[in-house]
Amino acid sequence: MARGEACGGDAGKVKGEAPAPEPAREIPDEITDEILLRLPSRSELARAAAASAGFRALVSSPRFLRRHRTLHRDPGALLGVFTSSLTGDGEGTGFHPAEPPHPAAAAARAVAAAADFSFSFLPSGTPSAEGWMVRDCRDGRFLLDRVAAGAERGAVFTELAVCDPLSRRYALLPPIPEDLAATVDGVLNVFGGRRACEPFLGPADADVDAEAAESPPFTVFWTARCQRKMAAFAFTSRDGRWRALPSPECFIWRRHRSPFSCPMNTVWNRRHYAHGRFYWVDCLTNRWLVLDARAMEVSLAVIPSPAGYWEEHVAVVEAPGGEVGVFAHDFHHPGGKADLHYYTIVQDAGGAQRWQLEKTIPLPWPGACHRPFCVRGAANGCLIIEVSEEMPAFMASHRVRDAELFKIDVKSFQLEKICQARCAGGAAGQCCWPYFGFPPSLSLPTV
Repeated sequence: MARGEACGGDAGKVKGEAPAPEPAREIPDEITDEILLRLPSRSELARAAAASAGFRALVSSPRFLRRHRTLHRDPGALLGVFTSSLTGDGEGTGFHPAEPPHPAAAAARAVAAAADFSFSFLPSGTPSAEGWMVRDCRDGRFLLDRVAAGAERGAVFTELAVCDPLSRRYALLPPIPEDLAATVDGVLNVFGGRRACEPFLGPADADVDAEAAESPPFTVFWTARCQRKMAAFAFTSRDGRWRALPSPECFIWRRHRSPFSCPMNTVWNRRHYAHGRFYWVDCLTNRWLVLDARAMEVSLAVIPSPAGYWEEHVAVVEAPGGEVGVFAHDFHHPGGKADLHYYTIVQDAGGAQRWQLEKTIPLPWPGACHRPFCVRGAANGCLIIEVSEEMPAFMASHRVRDAELFKIDVKSFQLEKICQARCAGGAAGQCCWPYFGFPPSLSLPTV
């Protein structure tokens, strides 16, 4: 009998001995690339990068990050809040990074150290020109404007710049053409007395090929409230041109509102966004002005509001499944209990829209004597709440104050502290923006 047969047919094997392990095989880079590409967010990428130097080099490459951004449209973690003052002295303006025990505190510190949130890299212009003022923040980009020295109607048609404080890149927008500017007449100055226009950033283009472009294109909308209409223009970096958006005929915001309701500037300054549309909500008249960023048009919707809500108590948010959600709270809090109500905007069989109450969230701050909290901003399904021991923001106006910032999102409805901050601006002003992003090692230029 042959030796191999005596051992059960396995030549070279001694009976009872474990088989020799096969040599480890390396996974090809292209397979590793595809595996890591399917991680749903960059927080998972950051953990994968910590596993090995090879993973770190792969996930931090610009090509990989662009592919990941295209596939997942991940806005990143909430890293902090940027607040801006309307007074022009700069006090209370700046980035407030998330603090421990917030899970994004380490990444927030890294971004705060690496970025220039003073925007000193923007051109200074002539000494007599007004300084840059932050007007909006979205997708890691900031939109700033300034009044040029000696410019006629300077508070209406300001100079505009889109920039990325992390990469310190910026783009100056061309002025609105004269033929478009000539259609704007009777503009009402409502933004803190310093501006008569409201420019803001459009959402990221979902159809962009992030691998083909060094940075994704951007859109800027420019609006102004005239006596009988809303003037609206749009600029896209794809073609570098401004175009006019149609506005509803004879659109008249109610100038003389009830003395027991919010002033008109509260309606105009509080802009909301959800699923490709921007909203201005007038609770007194039940009217919603809607700017569709995809269709590039402005329309008017009538959505009856529950009684008792002022515009400064309301925030429209992106809800799951493409729904439009609304956080709101009452002016008075019976029994000293402060509650936050969450609604979705639904449509009945006849096509009419209405608010549908989904949940009531009790807040831990008493409201018997005064309201120590206020709604300050919203983005990506998150609501930002300011809590101040000194005085509520709606009473403090533009005064700088010490405050705590919290968030509530539409998925968990859990209250989470972000940080402590020196804040300025009142609840009526759009001067507080949640900042979403990634650690510098996983960030790409947005401009």
